[in-house]
Amino acid sequence: MALTIHPVVISHIAMDTGRLTYLRDYGKRKWVPCPFFVILGGAEPVLVDTSGSAEAMSAFRTEPVKHVMHFEEGLARLGLGVQDIRVVIQTHLMYDHCANSKKLTRARFIVQGKELQFALDPHPIFAGAYQRPLFEDLPFEIVEGDFDLFPGIRLLFTPGHSPGNQSVAVSTDAGVAIITGFCCTLENFYLQKSQAWVTDRTPEVIPPGIHTDMLQAYESAVRVKKMANIIIPMHDPVMTKKKQLP
Repeated sequence: MALTIHPVVISHIAMDTGRLTYLRDYGKRKWVPCPFFVILGGAEPVLVDTSGSAEAMSAFRTEPVKHVMHFEEGLARLGLGVQDIRVVIQTHLMYDHCANSKKLTRARFIVQGKELQFALDPHPIFAGAYQRPLFEDLPFEIVEGDFDLFPGIRLLFTPGHSPGNQSVAVSTDAGVAIITGFCCTLENFYLQKSQAWVTDRTPEVIPPGIHTDMLQAYESAVRVKKMANIIIPMHDPVMTKKKQLP
């Protein structure tokens, strides 16, 4: 059975567009989805992140948050319950990617070592994004760098948005689909002519506006763009319209 990817959006957050696209569109607010993903077709379902409820994230944000559905409802739409999930890939540990993780009491959580290290002692600039009670004491399985997790599912070390961000490459019938992990939309990968800097070295991508290392974030986005047949950006509005990818 072929692997398929199912985005599940349980909340939306309002944010300045410039937080997604570095040096672009500051002052323009947009609503973006906060999904988690379910990979089906393997020996067992695999979650990529767990997202956050509007209620939980409202405690950490000054910007508005909209409720779409509860986490359990999102799983149920795919015929799953919290007890069915044994494996979760945490792309990183900012709160909007892990706020429901402790509901999965039977799961192990795959995370990059550099990400967990930073999350437990973040720089003050990022301290608000890493809410320790959401992930502390989870049963983590630490990986370092690229890692083949299951047949057809490969973890890619793509730092920059956070020190230990990882993307998830999934072999599908339509080619390699990559869930970016880092916060972006399709605009980060496909620049319009009006967006390009006036230079003889036009950038290939736009790095995330939120980053711990902008140059790393750029190189990671370039890597994803070159490797992927299908790019799945974490916060692109298209996630609200798709029940299955590709």
